[in-house]
Amino acid sequence: MKKITLAIAVLASIGLAHAASHEHEMKHEMSSHNMQAMHQGTGVVKAVKSGKVQIAHEPISSLEWPAMSMWFELKGHAGHELKAGDRVHFEMMQGDKKKWVIVKIEKL
Repeated sequence: MKKITLAIAVLASIGLAHAASHEHEMKHEMSSHNMQAMHQGTGVVKAVKSGKVQIAHEPISSLEWPAMSMWFELKGHAGHELKAGDRVHFEMMQGDKKKWVIVKIEKL
């Protein structure tokens, strides 16, 4: 009887470990997918600092964001020719540490 109980306990723990591992993989895939999602916006440049730009953007429906002004990091060479007052269209994604990063930006 002890052997059957032990065998059932071992099998149950293996099943729980597999389920927990699968759940962790799914959460990681979902968070990676969310971070990779690209979103687009339009707005007016308010300020530019090294590697960052402040934009007063229109609502961004894909994120359910209202119009607001916020700072974004710039990836690579994006935004080098921008100045305050420029009207722009941009593409962004959520990068490391959940910061929003503009990967493409162009004047309108």
